[in-house]
Amino acid sequence: MITGGDSRQVVSACLDEMLRWDRDGVVPADAAGAVERVIEEVAPMAERLGMAAEQFELQELAVKLGYPDDYNTIKKLRLESEMTCEMVFNTFALPIRAMLDELGIDYEIKYRMKSIYSIWRKMHRDNKFFDDVYDLFATRIVYRPKDTIDALPMTMANALDVMPEVQAAREAALTQLDVEKFYCWRIYTVISMLYRIHPDRIRNWISHPKPSGYQALQFTVMGPDCNWIEIQIRSERMDYEAEHGKAAHWKYKQENKATT
Repeated sequence: MITGGDSRQVVSACLDEMLRWDRDGVVPADAAGAVERVIEEVAPMAERLGMAAEQFELQELAVKLGYPDDYNTIKKLRLESEMTCEMVFNTFALPIRAMLDELGIDYEIKYRMKSIYSIWRKMHRDNKFFDDVYDLFATRIVYRPKDTIDALPMTMANALDVMPEVQAAREAALTQLDVEKFYCWRIYTVISMLYRIHPDRIRNWISHPKPSGYQALQFTVMGPDCNWIEIQIRSERMDYEAEHGKAAHWKYKQENKATT
């Protein structure tokens, strides 16, 4: 396992080596230490660097190669749970869609099953069985904010409850990020009207981004089946950068210009 060099090179080299082990079906006898290092050091390094795809692959491979029995068991049970999760999501998302549509917000809501690594880590960390892991899927809402303040479906004056002349000065100084934040919290407010928010599981990475630059509002609500459901709210820009890393920001801006 590579241990020195530039951080991005270390991540890429470790991933290449683990992919080779997986492809060849031959895991070295001393691989246990390397697998633990990937979980504890290399995957977190990839996260800090904004290398989301590499982080995901490293974590999944670490479980697959280091804990093959756990990996195969979770993979099977996760697959069997997908239909139930889809039905819960459809019920859960229905009133959210209705209210966001009524407000005229441009958005997409979808769900994804939690990764095998994420489930495995929760089982090991909390000493749980698979059936005790309640949040097998997460919901993501990606929204496209209006281009101008004038296009907001609710005036900023009403949102902030200030005098019109004061609000006019504030709106003149607003940035696009301010508009993104406004829409994000508006969506959050809608969801809080529909479902109970877990008070200890709110992460405001929009106002306080992660070191990698990751931005999102992440929180947990009680779903229709009386289980907790994790929700991520991101603007289209935040989602693009989260999926493609820091270097994607400039590319996103150029692509956005080309379509406007």
